[in-house]
Amino acid sequence: MENTTPRYVPGAVEDDPWATLAAPDVPPLPIPGDVVKPVVPWAPPPAVVIAEVPVVVEQAPVEQAPVEQAPVESVVVPEEPAVVPTAVTATSVAPEVFTTPEPVPTTDVASLPQASFPPGVAAKLAIYVYLLTDARSGRPFFVGRGRGDRCFRHVDAARALGSSSDVTGATSAKPGKYPLLDRIREAESDGRPVRIEILRHGLTVDEADLVVAAVDDTLGLGLGSSLGSHRAPAVELGAGLAKRAKFKRSHQVVLLRVGAHGSDTTYDSARHGWRIGRRWVDLDSVRSPQWAVVVAGDLVESVYRIDDWEPAPLAGGTAGRYSFSGTRDSDLEERYVGRSVSGYLGAGTPTQVTYVWCGPHWVNTAH
Repeated sequence: MENTTPRYVPGAVEDDPWATLAAPDVPPLPIPGDVVKPVVPWAPPPAVVIAEVPVVVEQAPVEQAPVEQAPVESVVVPEEPAVVPTAVTATSVAPEVFTTPEPVPTTDVASLPQASFPPGVAAKLAIYVYLLTDARSGRPFFVGRGRGDRCFRHVDAARALGSSSDVTGATSAKPGKYPLLDRIREAESDGRPVRIEILRHGLTVDEADLVVAAVDDTLGLGLGSSLGSHRAPAVELGAGLAKRAKFKRSHQVVLLRVGAHGSDTTYDSARHGWRIGRRWVDLDSVRSPQWAVVVAGDLVESVYRIDDWEPAPLAGGTAGRYSFSGTRDSDLEERYVGRSVSGYLGAGTPTQVTYVWCGPHWVNTAH
């Protein structure tokens, strides 16, 4: 029987260039049944199994074709995004993200016992200055002087009055009769007690009053201490305490107030636009001013010897306003600059022009 060549099979001996060396041709042996079959002692390598994988892969697109259509889109259509958050439990997410913050625990301040210092402490504190502070904002609203348990008594009285009004339904005192107690109850309305702080202790009465006045002025509480308030701008305070100017009768001056402290007092700015009477611009008159004193606030800034007056042109005409020209008088400046003229300006809003020993206030010094 003629031995035919087998058909092409992937991984067969014919595909292996080394097959002739690894498996030489062996004459077929007779097999019972009159069947002739070539005997090949070399077995195919494991690659035969791997070579079958591409065959399966080539059919894969045919099998996956239906999956790429409706089933793929149907996965997105269901309300899966809405189901996922419902499946999340509180244990898998931080509690503060999904839970509402708990309110700040409050206290029934009316039920708090009356506070007091431990035995022996009050004697060591002696006279002290204390503050009552609103716990909500951290801002003090009262300062006072005390001894013993005085600092606790305001709060105790406010709580007692508030609790009695809650029970009876009407307050025993009219609102506004005790402003401090009303303020304490308002500060404790959310359950947080008023903070009581000792500011200074071991003081005398005078020292404590001074501390109370200073704290009242600093915080602007407006309580009105027994010493009053000294708080004021430094410039204004300096002007109020400055020495008073006393013009000699022979110094016929006109005070020209340019404005408040810090205003421009230069010559080019201060000399223009003064409402001076016509009778007083004539330098030959014995009643005319001879010096112009420039004033800012209440203090003298400069003194000029008047050489002439001239009309000051304005947008609507001269309107009785004049400008002076002159030179600085060093002798009078040494005598008057830096001194207060508040006594000449009078009470209330001072006028811009004030005559001293001249004009309508001229005094005959010949006798």
